[in-house]
Amino acid sequence: MCAVRETSGGGDVRDEPVFGGAARIGDGDAGGVADEPALAGAESAEEARRARAQWLAEQWTCAERKRGRWFLPLLLATSGLAAVGCVLLKGGDAASGILLAVAVLAPVVEEIAKIALPATALERRPWDFAGGAELVGVCALSGLVFAGVENVLYLCVYIPDELLMAGIVAWRLCGCTVLHVVCATLSGLGLARAWRAARDARNLPQLSLAVPFVAGAMVLHGLYNFGTIVFELLT
Repeated sequence: MCAVRETSGGGDVRDEPVFGGAARIGDGDAGGVADEPALAGAESAEEARRARAQWLAEQWTCAERKRGRWFLPLLLATSGLAAVGCVLLKGGDAASGILLAVAVLAPVVEEIAKIALPATALERRPWDFAGGAELVGVCALSGLVFAGVENVLYLCVYIPDELLMAGIVAWRLCGCTVLHVVCATLSGLGLARAWRAARDARNLPQLSLAVPFVAGAMVLHGLYNFGTIVFELLT
């Protein structure tokens, strides 16, 4: 059933979401008090756990009719822009920064920033996604927007005109863009993996399933940055 049960407005402890049944359990925190180890085996806790499992199953069952038409377009429009703040905060010093910042810190921060919104949406409401391909697409677009804004800043602001050669322009427009899109897509594959596991279990996703993919994106990005530093030093 997709119906949501009415609840009373009293202030009794029985009004707590964890005691409110399947319709209210989702209003509490992700795990609920019932998941506390100290309550293992308690009848009330077991009932709350069952109610929570039922509520989650209902969300997945009713996902198609509950999913708002605005959800995916809004996520597509904002995910890349949310990562732009990372570009602005980074400034133009990255190219001349220390090796640790360029090859380690920057990749970690940037790859997290590019998937921050889709990962948050996945964690909170995974049933709003129609499939893992949507997550991959959103992440790839986020990487493209991130790369575009970064390229504009580097080519129009950070790099002096006397150093702006055709090779640098081509490298930024091609190499850097491909890097950001590929890395964000790799992270998106990890989020899609977490989404599929949550769908199959009719549960909330475990983002830890995406960690190997996100870590791979960070390593790839770091190796790329390290390679560019070595190339600049040798030329």
